[in-house]
Amino acid sequence: MGEKREYRRRRRPSDDMELRQRQARRRQTRMPYPEEQRRVVSSEYVDPKRAAKGRRMSRRRAEQRKRQKRGIILVIALILVLIGAYAAAKIWVKMDQWQGKAEKSDFVVSASDQEKIKDVINVAVFGTDEDGFRADVNMLVSFNTTTKELHMISVPRDTRVRMTDEMISYLEKENAHVPNRNGVYGQCKLTEVHAYAGQGNRCAFSVAMMEELLDVEIDYYVKFDLTAFKKVVDAVGGVDFYVPMNMYWDMTDTGGPLINLKEGMQHLDGDKAEQLVRFRDGYAQKDLKRIEVQQEFITALIEKVCSSQTLMSKLDDLVEVVLDCTESDVTVTEALKYVKYAKDLDPAKITSDTVPGEGGSYFDMDEEGTKELIDWRIHGIQPVAETDDVTSE
Repeated sequence: MGEKREYRRRRRPSDDMELRQRQARRRQTRMPYPEEQRRVVSSEYVDPKRAAKGRRMSRRRAEQRKRQKRGIILVIALILVLIGAYAAAKIWVKMDQWQGKAEKSDFVVSASDQEKIKDVINVAVFGTDEDGFRADVNMLVSFNTTTKELHMISVPRDTRVRMTDEMISYLEKENAHVPNRNGVYGQCKLTEVHAYAGQGNRCAFSVAMMEELLDVEIDYYVKFDLTAFKKVVDAVGGVDFYVPMNMYWDMTDTGGPLINLKEGMQHLDGDKAEQLVRFRDGYAQKDLKRIEVQQEFITALIEKVCSSQTLMSKLDDLVEVVLDCTESDVTVTEALKYVKYAKDLDPAKITSDTVPGEGGSYFDMDEEGTKELIDWRIHGIQPVAETDDVTSE
């Protein structure tokens, strides 16, 4: 028994040794660790079950945040879809309303096939006065879908015309007035055809008259007034244009504007553009010179509309004005077929002409010269150059 107690005493460290070991351990725990080796040890006891529960809560909160983000994204996407649908519906309604403004005429003009895209699209463009009775602008706009050429051919408002037999018969059947000028039954000025036709037939009569004068088949018509013209110019931010002369003409006594423009390059807004295209009092050629200036301005306007900057920034305003302020027999389906060609318009391929002839109070067309012009611009037949007869000696 004694030997065993001695063994236990030998294995049991002395009190001094235990003290030294405890002091060494305390010093070791107090020694500063490198920054990367330090660990923050909580002095509180953490229950393992609570720790596992905390980790599950953290994962749940993370999943909840993800679901919230996904929800926000879905809400934003839904809002964008609703806005797009609203915009599309608004445009469709506008186009449907625009289509509904077309004349419901029972006077048949022509039966052209609109089912397929034609190589040449002929559109009659009419610009009316304030009351909408007379067509002061009568223009054929022809676009070749193959060559991407656009030709504008104007017919002066004072052109002497005789209504077709179909037009006269229709007016007689309706007990409407048939003009009679210079002893010719059915004779009047081109601008007056619009008025004599009566409500619901104005554009139908004007289209038929343009087809008769130019010997072309017209596919559609577009009609606008001066208000629409000014709004279109303002919608594209105005047009830079060289005013050919000092222009002053007081039209306020007849309800028109006071025209006061100075010669030179100017930035024309809608009001000033109206002054430019209405001025004719100071021109030696009166209406013929006015048509020339109108065509030059329209070319500059088309160039501005077709610029990429305008299409990107002003397209919405432009579409809004066109649908609100113009009238046409182009259906929504047909408009969508041809709208793709807008990007193909090249100002270098745009021409403007006026039918040849002589005028005073009436403008008398040169029929042979007009046929040559139509063959050249619309049908691509070059005019035969005039050559002097040369006799050899």
